[in-house]
Amino acid sequence: MRVSGLKGLVPLVVAQIVVGIALGPSLFGRMAPEIYQTFVNPASVSALWGIGSVAILIFGLVTGLHLDSTIFHGNGRALSAVAAANVIVPTTLGCLAGYWILARHPEELQSGINPAEFAVAVGICTGMTALPVLGAILGEMNLLGHRIGHFALGIAAINDTVLWILLGVLLTAVAGLAAGGPGVLVRVLSIPIYLAVMVRIVRPLLGNMVVARMRGDTINERALAVVGAVTIASALATEFMGLHYIIGAFVTGAVMPVNLRKPVLDRLQTMTVALLLPFFFTLTGLRTLIDPGSSAFLEIFFVATAVAVVGIIGGTALVARLVGESWELALALGALLQTKGLMELIVLTILLDAGIISANVFAALILMAIVSTVFAMPVARLMLARESKRQGRVQTGNLSGQI
Repeated sequence: MRVSGLKGLVPLVVAQIVVGIALGPSLFGRMAPEIYQTFVNPASVSALWGIGSVAILIFGLVTGLHLDSTIFHGNGRALSAVAAANVIVPTTLGCLAGYWILARHPEELQSGINPAEFAVAVGICTGMTALPVLGAILGEMNLLGHRIGHFALGIAAINDTVLWILLGVLLTAVAGLAAGGPGVLVRVLSIPIYLAVMVRIVRPLLGNMVVARMRGDTINERALAVVGAVTIASALATEFMGLHYIIGAFVTGAVMPVNLRKPVLDRLQTMTVALLLPFFFTLTGLRTLIDPGSSAFLEIFFVATAVAVVGIIGGTALVARLVGESWELALALGALLQTKGLMELIVLTILLDAGIISANVFAALILMAIVSTVFAMPVARLMLARESKRQGRVQTGNLSGQI
């Protein structure tokens, strides 16, 4: 693994979100409200969100294309154990933090919401891993082709799927339906059916249809249109199941035949990373209002951040160490999986719109997501550098023993 290829201490996506926040209502909107309303008004920003949705759909596909399914061969038990810890530990701690927040600041409980629903909402937010942001960070660190990168993507995909299901159950409960009702049951049962269809039917059909429209090793516009149509259909399927459309895009990339991955990546990756994603992250920042004026804001932020960082890094690293990874790689994996950013923003917006969390909690958890993501890259870099030194010492010791 080449640690020397790592770039910078702060993920680029975080810088893009922070720039968007600075240009948005949190800073620019306060300093020059009249100018801000002229250039950045709700009507103009909302009209641009379609481009952001396209960006994240394509990036979900690109991220899935980087996932090497061979990482699951012979590692299924270890991967499942680490993924379970990655979900259960931070989510449980987050639920406890939610109860603590209400004990300290009962005014943050919205009308019609009970404490358990609020606590589960906080637990989902602290346990969430942002699959697209993780993919961007792995690409920036040149880790997409390495074992730790494949492992992180696989765990993040499981994490997002489980927590999106939990979010669906929460929204169903808040809507007044029984949490174990038919809607939730159908949603849960439809996921394995969807995955089986994607692997057994869509994968071979996709391969045949795309190859028939390729020119040599180059994928042309007609073949790319087929990939796009399948991606959209998969995204619609996951949206119908109550998951986010990015999960469907990711699965499409993950089941793509191996011989087609590089041609598709050659056509999509540069455009997505260089143009669409920066646009999306900046646009996300523009609609984020952080107001630390409330006395509860800092307490909620610090508690949520501590729970998210300790829960994800600690829970993930401990189980990864128990299944045979070194402490350095286990901690690096945990650090990478605490990335939030995009997916957190989506979940928080859903919770705010549903009236489950207050605007103050929303703002505090937005800041938590940014801070948690900021720490991902430097901690991972440090741990991977130590792992390289450790492997160097082991190799030197083996050589000395042979001599």
